[in-house]
Amino acid sequence: MKIFEIGIDANGRSTPGLIDVPLKKISDTEAISEPQPGAYWRIGMRFTGELTRSEPGYDPPGGIYEQHLGGEPHIIAWMSGHMDNIMQNGATWRFCTGDLLYVRPGALHHSNLRSTVVPTVFNLYLPGEPTDIGPLEIKK
Repeated sequence: MKIFEIGIDANGRSTPGLIDVPLKKISDTEAISEPQPGAYWRIGMRFTGELTRSEPGYDPPGGIYEQHLGGEPHIIAWMSGHMDNIMQNGATWRFCTGDLLYVRPGALHHSNLRSTVVPTVFNLYLPGEPTDIGPLEIKK
């Protein structure tokens, strides 16, 4: 299985990426990964906006070119709604219900929550600090 990643390229810029998570088949309809470490989790709703970043009048609190760091290593699971993420290299990804996204510490990105339904997300925070900018290590 692959999950999305806001990664960091060789020049230190945030870029879209994919992480391979090996799965073990349990039955015809189930597969699981090896247990992975977690620190804590939370479920919450996010505010939404009506405009995309390129539309006139788009005015988020940090400005249209605001970029923020990933913070502590964490995985976001989208439960409802969707969000556009803009990386430093200009790539834009839309995440929606069912998507898993690893937010790598040190990866700058801009989040635009333009959705017709309130986005609900599950955040799983992993052991580590906001300064641990290395790639995610998946237990195999």
